[in-house]
Amino acid sequence: MRSAAAGVIVASLWTIACGPSGPVGPVVHEHHTIERGAATSARVEISMSAGELELKSGAATLFAGDFDFNVPVLKPAIDYAVNGATGTLKVSQGSTSGNYENTWRLSLDETTPVDLNMNLAAGDLELVLGRVNLRSLTVRLGAGDLNLDLRGTPSTGYSVNVQAGAGDTTIRLPASAGLSVRTSGLIGDSNVSGLEKRDSRWINPRAGASPVTIDVQVQHAIGDLRLLAE
Repeated sequence: MRSAAAGVIVASLWTIACGPSGPVGPVVHEHHTIERGAATSARVEISMSAGELELKSGAATLFAGDFDFNVPVLKPAIDYAVNGATGTLKVSQGSTSGNYENTWRLSLDETTPVDLNMNLAAGDLELVLGRVNLRSLTVRLGAGDLNLDLRGTPSTGYSVNVQAGAGDTTIRLPASAGLSVRTSGLIGDSNVSGLEKRDSRWINPRAGASPVTIDVQVQHAIGDLRLLAE
């Protein structure tokens, strides 16, 4: 029963990732930057159809990105608008099928408070966000491996919601903060380090006492989960 359900999930996820096939040409490279402008905080939504996506801190502006693709429909669409004190950045693209190249190397600055929403239908997702000034983080990955590194010294708490379909998930959390983690999944093994089980949660010694708390929800359908507090 669980195997049948897993097969349906995998098939559905790969269907989502594939769209009409487009002509494959030489690899096109684009570099984009976004200035924050008058905003004092930002909502950032990044949606990739399928490929390899890396996001880290260190941008000199609100956002910087390098995009490599060889199908025109994969050209990124980037929109930024400021409403009052909040800037909203949306980075997205179309979808295709067949053999193609699609790689994003992105970065955010380390000062702007950010609500970050990441979506990748299929592929590998590498997120190194311990120095990003997160207010909230949502990650959705249909099929592929996820590496999420939040290690650092956050000055304020935030919430994390991870929904992973088919693939292995590794999440590294800062042991310097209070940590509260809830996990659920269908098929796969869990490896937890630096946390102890308390009722339905995984917590660290600072949970409940630290002024900075990171609350994490993890759902993974198929694959192994590694959860590390370091």
